[in-house]
Amino acid sequence: MPIKVPNNLPAIDILTRENVFVMTDTRAMTQDIRPLKILLLNLMPTKIATETQLTRLLGNTPLQIELELLQTATHKASHTSEEHMISFYKTFDQVRENNYDGMIITGAPVELMDFEEVDYWDELCEIMEWTKSHVHSTFHICWGAQAGLYYHYGIHKHLLPKKLSGVYKHHLDYKKGMLFRGFDDEFYVPHSRNTTVYREDIEAIPELKILCSSDEAGVFCVKSEDDRQIFVTGHSEYDGDTLKNEYERDVKAGLDPDVPEHYFPHDDPTKEPVVNWRSCANLIYSNWLNYFVYQSTPYDIHAIQNEELAPVLQRKSSLTAAKFGGTSLADAEQFRKVRDIIKSDPARKYVVVSAPGKRCDDDEKITDLLIRAAKAPAGEEGREERDRLLAQVEKRIHDIADIVAPEMDVEKIFVEIREKADSLEGCALRDYLASRGEYLSARMLAEYTGGTFMDPAGMIRFDDEGRLDRTATRALLSSKLRNVENVVIPGFYGAKEDGTIVTFSRGGSDITGALVASAVKADVYENWTDVPGMLMADPRIVKDPLTVPVINYKELRELALRGANVLHEDAVAPVRRTGIPINIRSTEQPELNGTLIVQNADFYDSVLDISGISGSKGYASIAIDKEGIGRSSGAHQALMDLLGSRGIQVAGEQITTDSISIEVEARPLRDEIEEISREIQHVVDADDVTISSGLATIAVVGRNMADKSSVAVKVFEALANEHISTRFVDHSADSISIQLGVSESDYKKAIRAIYRQFSLIR
Repeated sequence: MPIKVPNNLPAIDILTRENVFVMTDTRAMTQDIRPLKILLLNLMPTKIATETQLTRLLGNTPLQIELELLQTATHKASHTSEEHMISFYKTFDQVRENNYDGMIITGAPVELMDFEEVDYWDELCEIMEWTKSHVHSTFHICWGAQAGLYYHYGIHKHLLPKKLSGVYKHHLDYKKGMLFRGFDDEFYVPHSRNTTVYREDIEAIPELKILCSSDEAGVFCVKSEDDRQIFVTGHSEYDGDTLKNEYERDVKAGLDPDVPEHYFPHDDPTKEPVVNWRSCANLIYSNWLNYFVYQSTPYDIHAIQNEELAPVLQRKSSLTAAKFGGTSLADAEQFRKVRDIIKSDPARKYVVVSAPGKRCDDDEKITDLLIRAAKAPAGEEGREERDRLLAQVEKRIHDIADIVAPEMDVEKIFVEIREKADSLEGCALRDYLASRGEYLSARMLAEYTGGTFMDPAGMIRFDDEGRLDRTATRALLSSKLRNVENVVIPGFYGAKEDGTIVTFSRGGSDITGALVASAVKADVYENWTDVPGMLMADPRIVKDPLTVPVINYKELRELALRGANVLHEDAVAPVRRTGIPINIRSTEQPELNGTLIVQNADFYDSVLDISGISGSKGYASIAIDKEGIGRSSGAHQALMDLLGSRGIQVAGEQITTDSISIEVEARPLRDEIEEISREIQHVVDADDVTISSGLATIAVVGRNMADKSSVAVKVFEALANEHISTRFVDHSADSISIQLGVSESDYKKAIRAIYRQFSLIR
C-alpha cells in the first residue's frame, strides 16, 4: 500500500524513481480506506533529506499511511527554505486538536547542550506531553530518544569521551519482542552522536524494557511497558552516504573528526561505503507500523484521547499511591479510618503518611512539638526542655500505638531517638527530630495494616547541599519498590548519601507521595485530607463551598498563583510530568469522589462554568501617566528593573498608549511611597505617578472561559449587583482566568457575590 504525502513534496520524485509507492493528497481523496495518520516532527537541520529517508521507510509497508510534517514554532529552520517550510510543515498550534495513530520525533544536533538550554525545549515538552493523549504510539530517534527518556522518565544523557560515529553490530536483548520480529541474531545500525544514556538508568525504571543493544554503541532500542513509547538511539533511516557527508563536512570545518567506524571498506574514507543496514531499517519501521500502530490503534481515531486516561475516566485503578495527611492520623480512631480506606481497595499498594496532626483546634501537631524540641537551647535548661517536649510526643505515640500497634516497642524507639539527637546539632538535629513524627506514624500504620514499612532515608536522595536529587531518587524508588506491595512509607524526609536525614519544606509529605506515585507509575495518586476535595472558594469566606469535581494542572497553578491554599507546585510536578492524575479525597467522607486533578479535563462532564475563586489582600497599585509610554519597551523595562531592584514583585499590569498600571504587594512599599514615586518619575520621565494601597486581588479561574463569554458577564453582573467597583481587570494569556482588583473593604463581599453567581445556588 502507498504512503500519502502532501502534493509537490520533493520526496515524491526521489521515491518514485526508487519504486516506492507514494500517493499524493489528490489521488488519496478517491480512496475509501481509513489510512494510518502519522505525524513527523522533524528537528533535523537537513529537513528534506530526513523527510525523504523516513518517507521511504514508511512507504515500504502494505499499509496506507497519511503523513503530516511538523516543525517547532520556537525555532526557525536555517538550512531549509522558508517556502518549503510554509508549504509542507505545520506548527503545533495547527495540529494540537488532532489525533494520530503514530508519531516520529527525530534527532537534532543539539546534544552538547543541556535539554533546558535548547530554545524549543518548552515547546517540545508540551508536544511530548500531548502525545500521551493524542498519539497512539510515538517513535523517538537519537537525540529525540534521549529527550523523550529524560522528559518521560527523568533519565539523563551523558557526554561520551569522543563522538560515536560509524556502523555497529547489534544483538537482541529481548528476542520475543514484536518490534524486532524477523531480525537476525546480529544486525547493523549507524550511529552518530556525542552523548549516550546508561543501561543501569534505564533498567532502574520498571516501565521500560531494553530490546537490543551494541557492545560498542550501547543501548539501541527501549520501549515502554504499554508499547506507546519507542526510543531508538541510532539512525537506521540513514542513507548510504549520510555518515560520509557528515564526516566530510566536519573535515571541511577543521574539526579533525575520526573516520566513522566499520563504515568505509578498510576504514578508508576514499572508498565507497557498503550499506549493510537497509534491510533492518525497513523491518523495524514495518514492524512498528504493523504491531505497534495498525494492530492496536482504535479504528475511531478520536478514541486515542481516552487511552491514557482510561482507568481514570472509569474511576478505576489497578495501582494507586495514597498519601494520608496529619489530620487523617491524629489519633487511634483516625488510624482506624485510614486502615479501612486502605483495605477497601486492593489497588492501594503504596501508602505515604504524615505525622499525627491536631486532634482539636487548640491541640499541637507532633511535628511542631519535635521542631520545638530541636530548637531548645544548649545547656542543661535546654536539655530539660527537649526532654519535656519529647515526653509529650512519646505519650501521644503511646496512646495511638497501644491500640493500633501493640507490638511496637515505643520506649525503645524513643531511647534511640534521644541518643541520636544527642549526637547531632544544627540543621542535622532539626531535620532528624522533625522527621520522627512521620517515621513513627508509618511504623504504626504498617503494623496495623499488615503492610511493609520502608524508610525513605534509603530511597529519597538529597545532595550535599540539601537539594533533592530527582534522578537518584527516581532510580532508588523504582528499584526498591519493584516487586514490593502493601508498603507504608513515611513522608516529609529522605537522606544524603552518608545517611544524614534531610526534610522537605512543610507539607513535604505531599512531595513524597508524588515521588512514589511517579516512580511506581501509579494510575492515580490519592491525597487524603480533612476536606472533600478542592473547594470553589475559601471556606473561611464562603460557607460550605462546593467541591470542584475535576480541575486541570494549569488551573491548579493559576489558583495557587492567585492565593489559593492548594497543593504546592513541588508536590504536583512529579506526577504532572508523568501524566498521573491526583485525586483529593476526604478521610471523613471516603464515599465521595473528591476532586480529580488531571492534565486534560476535556473528557469530563462538568456542570460548573468555573473551577475556583481565589484572591488575597495586601496589594497596591502604581499608576504611571506619560504620553506614549505604552509604546516604549525601554520605559517598561526600566520600570521593571527598578521594581526588581527593590524586591517588589509585580502581580499584574495593564498597559494603554499613555499609561501603565501595575499591581504589586503593598508590604515593600511601606514608608517609602514618596521615594519610590520619585524614582519611577525619574526613570521613565513620567508626567504623573500615583501609588494607592488598600487593594485586593481576586482571580476567577476556569478552563472553559475562552469558549464561554457568559463567564465574564456573570462576574461583572455579580459585582454590579452588590455595587462593587473594580479597580482593574486583567485576563491571563492562556484565557483560563480573569483577575480583578477591588478595595480591601469589598474583598469578602466580592468573593461571596461571584461564588453565588456560579455555585448553582441562588
